[in-house]
Amino acid sequence: MSPARSWIIALLVGAVVAALAVWPGNIPVFWAVCVGIPTAAVTLLSTRYAGPLDPLWSAVPDGTGPATELQATNLASRLAEAATDQSRFITRIQPRLRRLAAAALRERGVSDLDSEEAKALLGYELHAVITSPTATLPPPDRLAALLNRLEIP
Repeated sequence: MSPARSWIIALLVGAVVAALAVWPGNIPVFWAVCVGIPTAAVTLLSTRYAGPLDPLWSAVPDGTGPATELQATNLASRLAEAATDQSRFITRIQPRLRRLAAAALRERGVSDLDSEEAKALLGYELHAVITSPTATLPPPDRLAALLNRLEIP
């Protein structure tokens, strides 16, 4: 869930709890706010860090196909989610791309992903995509072109 959406939900929950405490609960406003703030904090933490618990609403593929179709479907849905949500890209896709790039570099005799030699082999754009904490998922055609650099000997 995006940070803005988490904050909005947390503030709304805190306000509703405080309002319910004041109006039907006959609690003084100060104490109602004191009850609403921790509620909002717990809601914020829950919505902010419950990303892996979000349900995946894509349809389950037909089980009659090969296992690669299931993997391709899962990958496609994860890439679609990562294209719209940077935090999903940073937590789900970027670590896998980093491991893939590290393996390709090890085959070429480079062990450090942050070395200048690694940057030159990967290209600066691919290196930024797999290492930058503010990176976003490039469009599919650009990502394919960047990942092709990993296959070139």
